[in-house]
Amino acid sequence: MRPVPLVLALSLVALPAPAVDPPASYEQMAVDLLREYLQVDTTNPPGNELKAARFYKEILDREGIPSEIDEFAPGRANLLATLKGSATRRALILANHMDVVPADASRWTMPPFSGAVKEGLIYGRGAQDMKSEGILQLVTIIRARREGLALDRDVYFLATADEEVDFAGALRALSPAGWRERLGRAEYFITEGGENVIGDDGKPQYFGIDTAEKGPFWLRLTTSGTPGHGSRPLADSALNRLVRALERVRQHKTEMKVLPVVERFFRDQAATMEGPRAEWYRDLRKALLDPEAAQALYEDREASALLRNTISITVVRAGYKTNVIPGSAEAELDVRLLPGEDPQAFLAELRGVIDDPQVQIAPIGTFRNPNESPTDTELFRIIERTIRRHYPGVPVTTKMLSGATESVLIRPFGTVSYGFTPLLATSEEVATAHGDDERVREDTMRRSVAVFYDVVSDLCRHRN
Repeated sequence: MRPVPLVLALSLVALPAPAVDPPASYEQMAVDLLREYLQVDTTNPPGNELKAARFYKEILDREGIPSEIDEFAPGRANLLATLKGSATRRALILANHMDVVPADASRWTMPPFSGAVKEGLIYGRGAQDMKSEGILQLVTIIRARREGLALDRDVYFLATADEEVDFAGALRALSPAGWRERLGRAEYFITEGGENVIGDDGKPQYFGIDTAEKGPFWLRLTTSGTPGHGSRPLADSALNRLVRALERVRQHKTEMKVLPVVERFFRDQAATMEGPRAEWYRDLRKALLDPEAAQALYEDREASALLRNTISITVVRAGYKTNVIPGSAEAELDVRLLPGEDPQAFLAELRGVIDDPQVQIAPIGTFRNPNESPTDTELFRIIERTIRRHYPGVPVTTKMLSGATESVLIRPFGTVSYGFTPLLATSEEVATAHGDDERVREDTMRRSVAVFYDVVSDLCRHRN
């Protein structure tokens, strides 16, 4: 090999380092991509997630990030993108679902698929649940790719279909026909969850990491009776019997229980509480022995959902004409069970509450046992450390999600799964998920870009 001439050597030394986008450009990218993504209508049913998968793939192709689409049913698809690492450690999955629940446009002040911005708020179905987090994940892997982040583990970007209905997308992705061989070996899984509420003072009250979740145990009540003319009432008609059963269900008080993850959540909030509630939160088990405290916590919608199995009467069907007493009636209950609960024992409990053999109770769909992940992990510590750096003095705590996510499917593989987002919202904004005028703050979208990237880069950066 000939020696490099001195002039050439000097010129090589003088070459500038590869250009790195300033952090602000990634913030703007996140806002722009979210607004565009919210315009992709993936209402489920029918879903049409293939449109969203193609939206993602076009961006990923442009960035040189390998990805693949699995269209497992007409218009229904998952997407998997991969940033390869040295595989010294097991992979991280950044997971988001592409489908959204229906939106009644007549009840919205802004079109639900517009991605419109008004007074610092970005409107659109999926802004809270969970297209905003999908974009944070996307921008994170784009930044890692552009900046040449050396990884000691693979990072998967997984976008799924049908999370809002039957988990068909995640079930497919984790099946042998999907990407089970790769995804089933991951060490960590980050998905939606981790509600972070802004208080009246405009500051975050806490950052929650969802380490556990309740299990949906949906039930259908059915009964039948003699039909007849509405002018001659039947005391024991099918609908009257159903109404009596539903009233017994409504009046039933399920037992209050304290799980460790919930106990920590309440204890971590105690310092922000006033009056007797501060004492209750410091020692939740003791509080439940006090009838006054127990009643107050039972009647608190948010607290109660974390302390007991809940029942919501959501659907009632009967009759077709005002002057006809229907011969059959049915209702549906949205039951959410705490981790560790026996669904068959709960079913027996409810049958005893209704106490009417002519009212049949049967589960709807497949029950998946609720589960949880430990907190003594590298990822949990990194999230804590990152949040404290970006938001000094704000507590980081565990949460149990009252709903359900795809975490319930990945944890049995031995994967630690957390619901985590850096996004902040007021209680009112949180309530817009699945509601009217769903929206997310533009400023929190921007600020969350660096937080999320710091968590992922810290966890996955190659260490000499």
